[in-house]
Amino acid sequence: MHDTKGVVPDRWGARPHRRAMTDGDKALLAEILAGNRLNAWTCSRTPLADAMKADQLLVKYVRGNSLLPLVLDEWDLKHKPVLLMRHPFDVVTSQVKAFGARPADLDLESDYAEHVLLHEHWGRVKEISDPLERQLHLWCLLNAPLWQTYADSEEVVAVHYHDLVLDPEHSLKDILRQLAWNPQHPVQGWSPDAFVADLDLRATSDTDFGGDFLANQQDQLWKNIKRLTPEEKKRYQGVFDTYGLTLYSMDEVKPRRS
Repeated sequence: MHDTKGVVPDRWGARPHRRAMTDGDKALLAEILAGNRLNAWTCSRTPLADAMKADQLLVKYVRGNSLLPLVLDEWDLKHKPVLLMRHPFDVVTSQVKAFGARPADLDLESDYAEHVLLHEHWGRVKEISDPLERQLHLWCLLNAPLWQTYADSEEVVAVHYHDLVLDPEHSLKDILRQLAWNPQHPVQGWSPDAFVADLDLRATSDTDFGGDFLANQQDQLWKNIKRLTPEEKKRYQGVFDTYGLTLYSMDEVKPRRS
């Protein structure tokens, strides 16, 4: 579901919003989620032989967070969506490192249609000189309300990057348990324990361009915040406060669970 290499149409923009989706768009989204719209890039992470014998399709849609309420309202899903959350400052640090500073001349009507809060605040936000702070505002305007709503919702499987780093084995088994997932066809020797044991639990992200992934789990989680001065931490915390984001803070890497 990549914005340029995936199978979503250009008219959906950078971050599609449910209010901008027509009935035709909803039908197309259903086709995509059902695995009926594919291309070479979307299939590039799965060998053809594995895809042919797969029981379940897992669709990763990083840019589609704002469509989560639509998906939950429109379709009776067999398995809950997995909402993967990471400390927002880590997210924006990764984005700026991988893709550069967000330009001030965004095409809001085309790329962020119906994101009302973003349209209201962008005139102020785009004047911020610090690219990380500007990106953090943008991230909060797009994601903060949604994360606050669904972090404790029974409608999704809420997963925190923090937990995956510290205890990937337990976290992945818990995801399988919450999804109540088992192969549709019998697989000899299959179990959640065996499945997880066969995974590379320390593989790095495709966006780790600088080889910045640290072997020590606590160092990995704290690496971006520890680089900040007290003034910077206070300024970035102010961004969270502006949008009512209490799930994460600049003083702690752990999510605040209710």
